[in-house]
Amino acid sequence: MVNAENLFINLAKSLLGDEVVDVLEVLLEKGTEMTDEEIANHLNVKVNDVRKKLNLLEEQGFVSYRKTRDKDSGWYIYYWRPNIDQINEILLNRKRLILDKLKTRLEYEKNNTFFICPQDNSRYSFEEAFENEFKCPKCGSQLSYYDSEKIRTFLEQKIKQIEEEIEKETKLGANRSS
Repeated sequence: MVNAENLFINLAKSLLGDEVVDVLEVLLEKGTEMTDEEIANHLNVKVNDVRKKLNLLEEQGFVSYRKTRDKDSGWYIYYWRPNIDQINEILLNRKRLILDKLKTRLEYEKNNTFFICPQDNSRYSFEEAFENEFKCPKCGSQLSYYDSEKIRTFLEQKIKQIEEEIEKETKLGANRSS
């Protein structure tokens, strides 16, 4: 399970940054539900800082909580736990997000004409080139037409690859839950 925990932590780090790792490590280390106050005491930090991190982690599906009401104070108490068993779903959702971004980029590439500066290889849309009279705004060089076919082909291949991965993983997940 150590490899899954490392992957889980590294995925959280890549999506949310280093600052959430300490909270996630405490939850994984304890292996049981913990309140935000218990986590804050363990880390020797403010409860509000822990709550912010927990909310970020919860938004991305890394942790979940159970809410109960304290009989004496009437306040809600949140018991947090890591969703390490949801790692495949988190990765799948991340791939879907990347897929959407790639599709958006492909549409942009298909629907625009581009020009490039021969000096620094800066690329400009037709509108940007037109506004600058087809001269590079940085160095003044004459812009040349840029054929983005290679970019479109690359994006199409990546989109196909990710769609196939998502389909395969979705089928595997469906088979596991059957």
